[in-house]
Amino acid sequence: MYKVSEAASLAGVTVRALHHYDAIGLLRPSARSHADYRLYRETDIRALRRIRRYQALGFSLDEIQELLNASRKNRLDALRNQRDAVRQRATETADVVRAINREITAENGDGTQPPDRLGRAEALVSEYLERTQSGTVPGKSPLLAEALDVLRPLTTGPTMDAAAVRLGAWIHGCRYDWANVADLCRRFLEQTPDWDHRAFAALEVVTALTILERHEEAVTAHRAHIQEVMAERPGEEWADAMHNSTHGACWFVSGKRDAWVELFRKVDAGVKATPDNRASRYELLHTAVMAMGTDQATYGRDIDALVQRMADIIAEDPDWSERLWAEQRFEQQKVGNAVRRGDPAALTQAVDDYRTFLDGCTWPTKWIAAAYSNLGAILHWEGRHEQAVECFMRAQQEHELDGYGYAWFAGASLAAGAPRARVTELLAEAGRRLESADAMRIFNEDAALSADADKEALLDALLQPA
Repeated sequence: MYKVSEAASLAGVTVRALHHYDAIGLLRPSARSHADYRLYRETDIRALRRIRRYQALGFSLDEIQELLNASRKNRLDALRNQRDAVRQRATETADVVRAINREITAENGDGTQPPDRLGRAEALVSEYLERTQSGTVPGKSPLLAEALDVLRPLTTGPTMDAAAVRLGAWIHGCRYDWANVADLCRRFLEQTPDWDHRAFAALEVVTALTILERHEEAVTAHRAHIQEVMAERPGEEWADAMHNSTHGACWFVSGKRDAWVELFRKVDAGVKATPDNRASRYELLHTAVMAMGTDQATYGRDIDALVQRMADIIAEDPDWSERLWAEQRFEQQKVGNAVRRGDPAALTQAVDDYRTFLDGCTWPTKWIAAAYSNLGAILHWEGRHEQAVECFMRAQQEHELDGYGYAWFAGASLAAGAPRARVTELLAEAGRRLESADAMRIFNEDAALSADADKEALLDALLQPA
C-alpha cells in the first residue's frame, strides 16, 4: 500500500491531482489508514498511469471516467475516434500553414515568376531532417505534408518530373504511406521513363507492395523487372535487380523461395564483375545466403560457397571505399549462419569474431553503437541474455541507443535477472523515443517482456508519456 505522496510519485501525477480525482469520483483510494490517510494499491497506480496516458491523448476527465469502466471494444472505438479528430485538426492546421506559405511564395516572387516547386519541397525536407537531429519528429510532420502538396503538380499528369517522383516516393516512405509509394511509382512507370528512373520506380513498387504484405503482386512485379534486366541490360547491371533483401522477402513469405533461388542462379551466372558493382554483387550474395539459410540440408554447400565468395569480394581491393561495411556484414553473416545451423560452438566463435572486429573498427561511434545494438538483439533472441546486455551496454557507451535498442536492452536485462527498477528505467527510455505502435509491437514480440507476470506494469513504463 502506498501513501498519497508515494502514489503520486509512482504514477507521475501531483498530490493535488489525486485529491481531485478522489473528490470527483474518478479514482478513489482502495483503503484508508487508521488516521484516515488515503492508501493506494498497485492496481490504483496502474489506473493512475492509464489516466495520465489518456490525458496526454486529449481526453477530458469525464471521458476518462467512462473509458476506465468501458469494455475493451468501447475503449478502442473511443481511441480511434480521438485519433481521427486529432488527424482532422492536424489537417486543418496544415492547410492553413500551406496557404500561408503560398502567400509567402507569391510575395517573394511578386506573383510574376512560376514557383520553384522542387526546390521548395527540397527545402522543406531539409528542414524536416534538421529537426530530426535535435529531437523526435513524427513521420506525419506537416513539413512533409506540405512538401507533397508543393510537389503535386510535378507528380501528376502526363509529364511527371523524375526528380519530383523520387523525392515524393521518399517522403511517402517516411510517412509509412506505402500505398501511395506504389501508386506514384506505378503511374510514373506508365510514362515509360528512361532506364535508370524506370529501375528505381520498379523496385520502389516491389518494396512498397512487400511492406503492404501484397506479396503475390510484389513477386509478379519483381519477376518482371528481373526478366527485363536480363533481357535488355548489360551484365554489369544484373546484380542490381535482386540484391536487396527487402525485395526478396516477398518471395520467401509467399512460399516462392525456390523460384527466387532459381532466378538468382541465372542472374548470378550472368553478372559481369566490375569495381562499380562490387557492393551490389556483395549484397546479392548476402541476400542469397539469407534466403537459403533456413534450409541447411538443401543449401548447405551453396551457403559455404557463397560466404567464401563474399570474402573474395572483400579481398578484391584493400582500398575499396565500402570495405568496412562489407566486413561488418560478413561478420554479422557468420553469426546468422551459426544461429541457423544451431551450432553453439560456432555461434560463440562468430560472436567473438564480430566483437573483435567492432573493437578494432574505425567507424564513427554511432555506427559502432548501432552494430553492437544489432548484435545484442541477435544474442537476446537466441537466449544469450547476459552477452546481449554486455553488447547493449557497449552500444550505450559508444553512442546513445535509439528506441528499439532501449526496448531490446530492457528485454535482455529482464531475462538476465536485472532489478525491476532497471528494466523499468530502460523501458521508459524506449518509450520516449518510439511511437506507441512501434513500442507495442516490440513489446509483444519480445518473449521476456510479454511473458512476464507483471507485464502490464512493464507496458505502462514503455507507454508512459514523455
